[in-house]
Amino acid sequence: MTSSSAGVPLIYPIHEKSTEGSSPPPLAVGGKGHALMELASIGAPVPSGFVCSPALSAFFQDGAPNPPEQVKATVDEGLNLLREWSGKTFGDAQNPLLLSVRSSAPAPMPEAQPTVVNIGLTPDGVDGLIRQTNDARLAWDAYRRFIHSYGMYVLGVEPGGFDQLLAKALSQANAEADHELHAEALEALAKGFREHCESQAGCALPSEPREQLYNAVAAGFKAWNHPRAVDHRRATLQEHLPGTAMVVQEMVFGTGAAHSGAGSLFTRHPASGKKKLYGKFLERAYVEDLTAGVRFTEDLSALGKLAPKAYKELKGWAEKIERHFHDAQEIQFTIDEGRLMILQSRPAGRTAAASIRIALDLVDEGICNERDALCQIDPVAIDLLLHPTLDRSGAEEILSKGVPASPGSAVGQVVFFAEQVEEMAAQGVKIILVRQETTPEDIGGLSAAEGILTAHGGLTSHAAVVARGMGKCCIVGAQQIDINYHINEMTIGEKTVKRMDWISLDGNTGEIFAGQLPQVQPSLEGDVARVMEWADRHRSMGVRANADTEADARKALEMGAEGVGLCRTEHMFFDIERIPIFRKMILSVDEIGRSAALAELLPMQRKDFMEIFRVMQSRPVTIRLLDPPLHEFLPRSIRSQTRMSKAMNISVEMVQHRSEALSETNPMLGHRGCRLAFTYPEIYHMQVRAIVEAACIVAKEGVAVQPEIMVPLVSTARELALLRESIRDLADRVMEELAESLSIQIGTMLETPRAAVCSRSIAAHADFYSFGTNDLTQMGFGFSRDDSGSFLPMYMEKGVLEEDPFVALDQEGIGAMMRIAIEEGRKSNPDLKVGICGEHGGEAASVKFFHKLGLDYVSCSPFRLPIARLAAAQAAIEMEEE
Repeated sequence: MTSSSAGVPLIYPIHEKSTEGSSPPPLAVGGKGHALMELASIGAPVPSGFVCSPALSAFFQDGAPNPPEQVKATVDEGLNLLREWSGKTFGDAQNPLLLSVRSSAPAPMPEAQPTVVNIGLTPDGVDGLIRQTNDARLAWDAYRRFIHSYGMYVLGVEPGGFDQLLAKALSQANAEADHELHAEALEALAKGFREHCESQAGCALPSEPREQLYNAVAAGFKAWNHPRAVDHRRATLQEHLPGTAMVVQEMVFGTGAAHSGAGSLFTRHPASGKKKLYGKFLERAYVEDLTAGVRFTEDLSALGKLAPKAYKELKGWAEKIERHFHDAQEIQFTIDEGRLMILQSRPAGRTAAASIRIALDLVDEGICNERDALCQIDPVAIDLLLHPTLDRSGAEEILSKGVPASPGSAVGQVVFFAEQVEEMAAQGVKIILVRQETTPEDIGGLSAAEGILTAHGGLTSHAAVVARGMGKCCIVGAQQIDINYHINEMTIGEKTVKRMDWISLDGNTGEIFAGQLPQVQPSLEGDVARVMEWADRHRSMGVRANADTEADARKALEMGAEGVGLCRTEHMFFDIERIPIFRKMILSVDEIGRSAALAELLPMQRKDFMEIFRVMQSRPVTIRLLDPPLHEFLPRSIRSQTRMSKAMNISVEMVQHRSEALSETNPMLGHRGCRLAFTYPEIYHMQVRAIVEAACIVAKEGVAVQPEIMVPLVSTARELALLRESIRDLADRVMEELAESLSIQIGTMLETPRAAVCSRSIAAHADFYSFGTNDLTQMGFGFSRDDSGSFLPMYMEKGVLEEDPFVALDQEGIGAMMRIAIEEGRKSNPDLKVGICGEHGGEAASVKFFHKLGLDYVSCSPFRLPIARLAAAQAAIEMEEE
């Protein structure tokens, strides 16, 4: 029986004789504790021990300097269990019972306490351990390891002094590693460790074993309340977690004279996923030595030669443990004089390719079901498998590193001007477009390039968003790059890269390499397709794609889209035939001139929409009316302005004057979005007419079109009410003209904080909301998404923010605004359909959050749809299991 507080058990046994039914969940005993109790329940050879409940963390919230009596009493109860199981008494110097202590948190946390080993060992206990094991070397090695781990993790002694003492001992013994030191050298080293530890800590090492144990357990609980750990949980919305548990277990030694060692293994190959044991082993070692880097590890097969019986037993348990946990496992173990003891089992790390292969094989082998397999796959792994990667040897020359904005790889020759990229790509030349930053007028070059590299910008900059939409490799914010457009070269530190030099981009890491690296093309489409079938069966939230062209729409269907969640009409105007007409409209001084230019654009826009409607058939298509400020459509450089003036037969001064008149101090908060509809209503009139005419024509072809017209950047109910009335009147007139009746929904893109908090009044005029989380994040934080790359890395390094809010949605702040908007909006409009079309729609953690908010769908670039589909399925499964 275990003690309890307010009905919550304070101690849980780890022993095969004490398993009663299923183990408590990870929240109750932490990840390590849960796994150990599960292992004990199936009879696996694990060291006996107990788990101190996270409830004990509460006793340390006020910074208690000493272990409270309740904690001591709980630990004493665990010691009584160990005495019953082992026949040994903790603190008995003649027959020592030594223990290890380690944290067992329910989620990864900074400042977590590593393992403190050999607790209970004192100078007198060393003599008893020598008599017990008949191995002086093992005993003195155990004592110096106790001092080292206790000094560092309980007393806070820096490791440098210990390292220096060990290095000196190795030099004196002419040894390369500690396992070569004899008993006498280890005895001297242990005494040196003790003197150093006590000197640095300013106190003596406890000579009372129970004091050692109490302090080690207390140190782990205190770590949970360390300021960094508290900040981490706050930033990751994990403040609800009850605390860390502490695992106390009987020590087993891998340092005996014969048939002893430690190792770790993967039940499946972590790179390929192949069903084959893969691991490493060290003779005469602790598990901690495997990652210390002071000795070269051997292949797992070395254990088969050293202790064949233990190796055979280990292979048998590896298969049983994998089947028990329904997933590939990483298992840590110790061999103590030929006796196998399993110290830990956890889900195995794996590459993207391996994660898919393992999931499929586990289902085919009957080890797990589709639901479990889906939850074991990292959604990002799917994304990586659908893009080419660089085949790296390790000898590549790294030029610089930026922000990985769009995955995959790209290899090509450097060109600095977008129009040149188009010309050269048309001749079959592979080009990397390199710019300080890109603008909408670069769209042709962006489309033709193999990859994109910019010196400025963040993850939601123009280049990043466009590249992800196109599925192209892109690196932004490579701040070491200095481009000289006049002489067609860039410098990166002391390295100069000229026009037409070869470079290679790794969009997964942000690394930029000199030269032409080989690429590996994706080859697992069949496996990915099968996983996607599973995901679609289990998800409940819809998935749409951001698609601006017929080609985008086709790619969206290929990637599993159930509709278009965002069609950005402004991208249609950058076509080489259309941009002069649109610029003519901008340069017009009155409505008559603007209307004449828009009349030329009408059939072009209508054709675009017809093509998308035909591809999407009966699926919904959400079309956003013009959003960017007009000055973005005018060239910025003198060179481009001169070329434009010649093409339009007007003066350069006229182009410059109009560009200056339209320029704004802060254009993202300026004359854009629905505000354009009030100053230039003819623009939206043309677009609405084009949408409705296209829908009517395609409907007459027998297609059940579902057009949705979205008004951007609404902040007030009156804005949307007036524009809805105007859109509805024009749509009705067009349908009457064409003798067609369609259901056309009118909604808004919710992207301003005011719209979110005033949602109840706005929703009365909307059939749907689509959150524009890029702008909502920008306005909510007051961060410029194009310029935040200069300080956000430092924010994350200092723990101000856990993640870049333009990559993963800020659930605490921006998410709260979304929740308000949804709840308030559905109060006045219960039928309100809600989606999201920002870049967060393709980020796994954000998608899961959107599912919890009750969104009807997410929309993202076509190439990120597999992430959204898998994450949506995982979210549905996880909520069902809560």
